[in-house]
Amino acid sequence: MGVVVGIALVWFIIEMLVWYLIAQFVSGWFVFIWFVVAIFIGLALIKKSASTLNPMAQQMKAMQNGVIPNPANQPAESAITKSVAMGIAGILLLIPGLLTDVGAFLLLLPAIQKTLTTKAKNYAMKNQDKMMAMMAKQMGGQSPFGGMGGQNPFGQSPFGQGGFGKKGTTIDTTAKIKSANDD
Repeated sequence: MGVVVGIALVWFIIEMLVWYLIAQFVSGWFVFIWFVVAIFIGLALIKKSASTLNPMAQQMKAMQNGVIPNPANQPAESAITKSVAMGIAGILLLIPGLLTDVGAFLLLLPAIQKTLTTKAKNYAMKNQDKMMAMMAKQMGGQSPFGGMGGQNPFGQSPFGQGGFGKKGTTIDTTAKIKSANDD
């Protein structure tokens, strides 16, 4: 917690210095007016973001009650990415500071959004086990696939204790596909 407070304190000092330097070149009133305008822009971005993400949140809430959502009703990935970026940019605009405002406007650039989306996908692919464990924990310890927590819903397995025959037998389901180019 001390590290977060230290980073916030350093960030605040840097923001104050930037405010002071900008106010030296332009009037301090222009800086103040910019902060007020940035708050309204931030609120508008958050409202627009919420209008896209709210239906998805309702579908996720319905999934907890056992309702399977229709994939056709979900927005495209680019719309989701844009909405999340707008929401984060709106929050950054609400924080008074010129550096956070610059960061907010950078988040609104499509090239930055694409880069961050690619990095998030790569992180998710590398850390699937951690993410599945986190999902299971948030679902109350249940397995995210079926909700039975690894239990057989039909009682005892018809194949014996360990699956197919002997106890502890496993089946290798990986297959190697040879293409025409492999010789």
